[in-house]
Amino acid sequence: PIRYGGFEKEFAHPVLAAFRCYNNYDDYFTDEERQIARASYFGLCSFVDDQIGQVLRKLEALGRDKDTDVIYCSDHGDLNGDHGLWTKMTMHEESAGIPMILKGPTTKQGVVDAPVSLIDIGMTALESVGLGGETGQHAQSLHKSAITPDPDRAVFSEYHDGGSITGFFMVRYGKWKYIHYPGFAPQLFDLENDPGEMNDLGLTDAHASIRESCYKKMVCDPEAVNELAFADQAALIEELGGVEAILNDPGFDHTPVEGAET
Repeated sequence: PIRYGGFEKEFAHPVLAAFRCYNNYDDYFTDEERQIARASYFGLCSFVDDQIGQVLRKLEALGRDKDTDVIYCSDHGDLNGDHGLWTKMTMHEESAGIPMILKGPTTKQGVVDAPVSLIDIGMTALESVGLGGETGQHAQSLHKSAITPDPDRAVFSEYHDGGSITGFFMVRYGKWKYIHYPGFAPQLFDLENDPGEMNDLGLTDAHASIRESCYKKMVCDPEAVNELAFADQAALIEELGGVEAILNDPGFDHTPVEGAET
């Protein structure tokens, strides 16, 4: 079958193996269906591009393109079959890397390679209307990133939802992506020389200092946050009547249609 990246090697990691078991879509695709699914996703991207174009052309027609900042982004990407995975929810670039496009009267054209974050949107909006500065404790204006990008800035992401047997904590720092899994081995990727994230450096002796440096750049204590997340989940399960009660609820994992018994 068609694989879009190191299937067997990647799922040797126990956290990703468990995730794939929880989100096992790929085994149910034929080669033709994988191609259709990927093409359909790219078609949706083209549709969104057209919608954005309509908004920008309308702003220009109204004469508001000279005083309006437009930010386009997404909350996540989509693996779309890469790494043998579908949907989102891992720290691979296909999932964690998102579109972040800024257009405005003072925005210069070009691509900025330095990492930015969704938390930068609030700072950018405040600056655009004259109510904020360029930087905060962790966020910074996208205008600042576009003019003077900081290649050494560290950005952070975490995940505690479906398919996770432990928390996922990720730091992007320079060319490095470090992923910390409490209770399990970490992962480290050199995105400059390994953009496909095929060569996991999470256990190599030669990269121990890099992993330590990346770990220190986290904005939280991942072990403490992980314990808190599991405690909150356990409390909510108890509040809802236990695991069996949740699994037997007609509304489990979806929104019931109108008129359905709950």
